[in-house]
Amino acid sequence: MENFSSSRNRLISDCYMATHNKIERFIGQRVNDICEAENLTQDVYLKLLEYDKELTADTITSLVYTIARNIVNDYLRHAYRTGAVKEYLRENSLLYSTDVEAEVSARDIAVMERSRVERLPRQRRIIYVMSRYFEKSIADISTRLSLSTRTVENHLRMGRRDVREYMAMVI
Repeated sequence: MENFSSSRNRLISDCYMATHNKIERFIGQRVNDICEAENLTQDVYLKLLEYDKELTADTITSLVYTIARNIVNDYLRHAYRTGAVKEYLRENSLLYSTDVEAEVSARDIAVMERSRVERLPRQRRIIYVMSRYFEKSIADISTRLSLSTRTVENHLRMGRRDVREYMAMVI
């Protein structure tokens, strides 16, 4: 058994010496990263050491290239998947952060609008609030407040103008 193990280790050692540089170039051409190619090359020979089937001098070189090809494929598959995941996260985090920023901005604008609406004259404020926040039509407002539609239109127009001018100044 010891003789088999030492001949196996000698075969792997000889293969390492003969093919290491070629395997490293083979991997380097596919992954475009010298450091990663060195690491993956070492992984090839570690896999070869873990290989539990019989090795022969005739087949070991082919086996080394097969292991190298599989390791490169696994590495590239992993790189593409992590790249796709990172891209997905980047896109969605931008959407999420944009949504959050937009929501915060909208809340700030709404607070500024309400502060200006509170300072409108009483009648104008009531008409503006009914129209803007309760979505009442001019006819509904004029009926409810017992005012002419023309009066409601004028108050609403002036209230909107005041709020627009204020918002233009503060934003």
